[in-house]
Amino acid sequence: MKIAVLGAGAIGCFFGGLLERKDMDVTFVAKGRTLERLRQHDLIVKSIRGDFSLPVKVVDAEQLRAEENYDFILLAIKSTALDDVIPKLRTLSGPKTEIVCLLNGIGNEERLAEIFGDDRVVGGSAFISIIREAPGIVNHVGEGTLMIGEWKKGKSSKSLEHLVKVFHESGIRTEISADIRQVKWEKLLWNIIYNPLTALTGTRVGEALDDPDLAYLLSQVKSEFLSTADAAGVSISTDYTSKVLLPNPEVQNHKTSMLQDLESGREMELEAILGFVIKTADQYKVPVKTIETIYHLLRFTERKQG
Repeated sequence: MKIAVLGAGAIGCFFGGLLERKDMDVTFVAKGRTLERLRQHDLIVKSIRGDFSLPVKVVDAEQLRAEENYDFILLAIKSTALDDVIPKLRTLSGPKTEIVCLLNGIGNEERLAEIFGDDRVVGGSAFISIIREAPGIVNHVGEGTLMIGEWKKGKSSKSLEHLVKVFHESGIRTEISADIRQVKWEKLLWNIIYNPLTALTGTRVGEALDDPDLAYLLSQVKSEFLSTADAAGVSISTDYTSKVLLPNPEVQNHKTSMLQDLESGREMELEAILGFVIKTADQYKVPVKTIETIYHLLRFTERKQG
């Protein structure tokens, strides 16, 4: 199996590194300082399951050659960069290449399906706490499960079953979902509760839960999101919703990706996480005042930061 990892950030380096460690045929697609680092030094993965480092094969994202032999492309970029990488995906894709979309938020798989066809898209959600400490250096601090599923309803999952087998052999906890759209909504619930408010207040997940004022706002966001999902005809399991605001040792010290982006001066995924929900809520006339307030405060924060 031939796999490309497009997006050598925290998630791409972690999962790609695990695959490479088991001698899978993995190519990292990177640019800038990450490209330079991986060309000259080992990829370094610090993990609660054991640290490791190893040399990896890396190519320049800005100078790609046409390649049609990849079975899968693990797309692990920020949702804000999706349109920019479409030409790169075209260059890396052959007629049988499937794109595994590991982006936050909702709307990314739909966009890919418009361009490449829904039979070429695999929906995915990464339930993991991981920090990018520096280019080519990541720190896995909690969880680490992938949920994936064919985006085309009713499509056979033979190739996906093979991929999951490869993932399992590499130590990647992976499950195939028969309804990956449902999983994406459940992941979005966690993201919209914790990502925006921790970015706005500079707190980690556990700190936000422990503070009574922030905990109140987290609860308000949860309530508004669930009302929006219900109006949109999406039913999220009570087993999941009942636990989402409970303390979890695996993510207690987690620094959310949105906070990491803000601190690093990168564009935050405001539209994929907050904007989508606000638009959906408006469509169904659901009030989401807390979510809207946090969204506008973060937009101001991003503009101020420049």
